[in-house]
Amino acid sequence: MRALVSRWRAESADDRQLVNRALQFFRNEPFHYTLNPPLLETNPVDQFLFDSRRGFCEHYATSFTLLMRLAGIPARVVTGYQGGERNPLGNYLIVRQSDAHAWSEVWLEQSGWTRIDPTAAVAPERIERTFEFDLQENTAPGSPVIFSAGDHDLLNRLAKQFGLGLDAANASWHRWILGYSSQQQQRLLQLLGFGSLSAFKLALTMVLAVAALAPLLILLMRWRDRDRPDPVQRDYGKFCRRLARKGIARLAHEGPQDFARRVIRQRPDLQRPVSAIIDLYIALRYGAEDDPEQQRRLRQLVRNFRA
Repeated sequence: MRALVSRWRAESADDRQLVNRALQFFRNEPFHYTLNPPLLETNPVDQFLFDSRRGFCEHYATSFTLLMRLAGIPARVVTGYQGGERNPLGNYLIVRQSDAHAWSEVWLEQSGWTRIDPTAAVAPERIERTFEFDLQENTAPGSPVIFSAGDHDLLNRLAKQFGLGLDAANASWHRWILGYSSQQQQRLLQLLGFGSLSAFKLALTMVLAVAALAPLLILLMRWRDRDRPDPVQRDYGKFCRRLARKGIARLAHEGPQDFARRVIRQRPDLQRPVSAIIDLYIALRYGAEDDPEQQRRLRQLVRNFRA
């Protein structure tokens, strides 16, 4: 790196020309922009510049900044977000994780701190377009980035509009529900005709409303939190209840195999249907078996069981 910078310094009349030489180096050499670069070891910047030449914006910003410092030019790495997408449904800007970016700033005598983005020299698509962030996972090291192709067909446009609609609904939820301020409350009360009520009358009205709705809310919460046994356990319970009505009740500590053996001892004539039901129940309840067809078969066996 020092030898490279020394050559640039000898070929440059000032710091600005040296910066341009560095950008030409990134532009002309076979660098590649990828979100899955190969692993770098003890001297990562040197290895990146001369060996792997595959990385994302932080690789390029870090290496460029270090080259500038070796050349005696004050430089720093800046991280943040680049761009975003305006959502016309809510008139706000969507800034995603895929908009995260890193670049450099160098100090030039005539212009002070000057923004330099070496990634743009390697992958201008990264600056002009976003990439398909969800498609970059689980790809091989060094794989090229999949940039957004745009919305040229009807299906892509409809999918994008649907996504913007979902995001606008989520933003409205945060704005009007989670961020419901006292000013918004007062405006809502005025719209509902309660703006002229005194604080005492308003509090009394709210208490009465809560008291009227409390029983309904309690019922809804109990209904939501009630236990819902899985269908396999439900069918097994129905099987046990049918035997209980015939005088063979399952004991609280009794597992399915012990219960089946006791039933067969008392009713040898039920050995075949009881064994079929218990074996299938154990496979579905405790084993790796999770076949809807087998669940339907268990339901049918229980339904046809007669003690």
